[in-house]
Amino acid sequence: MDKMKIYLNTLFLITLITIGFNSHGTEREDVKKTTNERPNILFILADDHRWDLLGKNHPIIKTPNLDVLASQGVSFSNSFVTTPICASSRVSILTGLTERTHDFTFSRPATGVIESDNIYPKKLKDSGYTSGFVGKYEIKLSGDDSDRFDYFEPLLHSKTNTYKGSEIPQTHYITQRAKDFIANMHDSSEPWVLNVNFWNPHALDSDKENQYHYPAKFENLYSDITIPPAKLSDDETFAALPEFLRKSIGRVRWEYRYANDAMYQKMIKRHYRAISAVDEGVGQIITQLEKLGMLQNTIIIYTGDNGYSLNERQLAGKWFGWEEDLRVPLIIRDPRNSEHKGVSVDETVLNIDIAPTILDYAGVAIPQTYQGNSLVGLVEDGKMPSWRDEFFFEHMYQPKRVSIPPMVGVRTDNWKFVDFYKNNYLQLYNLIEDPQEKFNLATLPEYKSKVKYFRKRTGEYIKMYEDQRTIEVKERTHFLNSTE
Repeated sequence: MDKMKIYLNTLFLITLITIGFNSHGTEREDVKKTTNERPNILFILADDHRWDLLGKNHPIIKTPNLDVLASQGVSFSNSFVTTPICASSRVSILTGLTERTHDFTFSRPATGVIESDNIYPKKLKDSGYTSGFVGKYEIKLSGDDSDRFDYFEPLLHSKTNTYKGSEIPQTHYITQRAKDFIANMHDSSEPWVLNVNFWNPHALDSDKENQYHYPAKFENLYSDITIPPAKLSDDETFAALPEFLRKSIGRVRWEYRYANDAMYQKMIKRHYRAISAVDEGVGQIITQLEKLGMLQNTIIIYTGDNGYSLNERQLAGKWFGWEEDLRVPLIIRDPRNSEHKGVSVDETVLNIDIAPTILDYAGVAIPQTYQGNSLVGLVEDGKMPSWRDEFFFEHMYQPKRVSIPPMVGVRTDNWKFVDFYKNNYLQLYNLIEDPQEKFNLATLPEYKSKVKYFRKRTGEYIKMYEDQRTIEVKERTHFLNSTE
């Protein structure tokens, strides 16, 4: 039996939620060190994990492994997605492009040839990295997956998957496959990039009764806690919303998640447990790196694909422009960066920054078409000259079976402007005086000039990002993302 099989036969499920690094966050000295000069890169993506649900800054939820990761790396307190839905956001993460430019969401054609060739896993594979992927995919790229991934295992959402003849929870399965990839790379002289895409804490849409799933060991976690009410979850706030939002999919899903307090308590706790299950998986993957002497040469990036409403304004889901929809956690741990540990960076960063950051770490040329910026300088210094002070966001998916109103907007450090252009409804929030986004100022006469400015600024972003489309995308006969 070869070394790989012997090793796999000795793997066991580590069940303590607190597993992860050793007490000092250092590697064991009795294991073989990797000889790769270029760093390995581990990118971990959770689904629907919003920015404030980390144990280090939340009074209830437990994420000990992510907390340790943050204490040994750099956290970003203002991390956002440019489109708050999984498909578009995930393509933006891979391509470094906004949805307005790559034009991918559900029911749209695969990304263009140039966009697909420029995704960071392919760029790394072409430069000598071994490229791996396991977990949620649900996107369409042009070309063959073998051209961008040496190991590729996309998974549909399910409660369990079969591993070595046994049915195990899907979070455990994704974790195990990630650990197997790392073990297989132990004796390789090539650096590797591994994309681990957890489905959790996304709701299992087919199960309206329980929605969120996790390993049985988490069933009693949070059971003795009363979850406080969500902000702006009163009847008056909901009644003040325009009809198209009150009848949107956000309200439809609210009916079977948060329609009464008992349901709210049940669903929030289940959602928290699903996040804690992801945290356990992160810890086990990191332990595998440490065990094999690879931790000190592996850059780890953790984030979410979009935010998530948990009864704010009596709505559920994402899709809109409020903070709970757009903001995600982002943690980057570079083991070579000994001077900045446990640091929180306040600059505004975006999901389109992930691809250039990964290529920068690998020493691979960043395509000039990328619209995001490398975060390496922020990780190393905390500040960068001429960093962005605003960004454009949008949501273009317009399904026929449910109501998701499209929107575009601009957020600055002080202001947020949202245009639900097909419903003739504007929002303007003063984020300094009204961080909860309770008071919509868009219709007040004294803010007329502010609204005019942001409408113009939004139009400038739309033109800029549409001008940057490739010829292939520009020649498509129909666009869903028209603001006409």
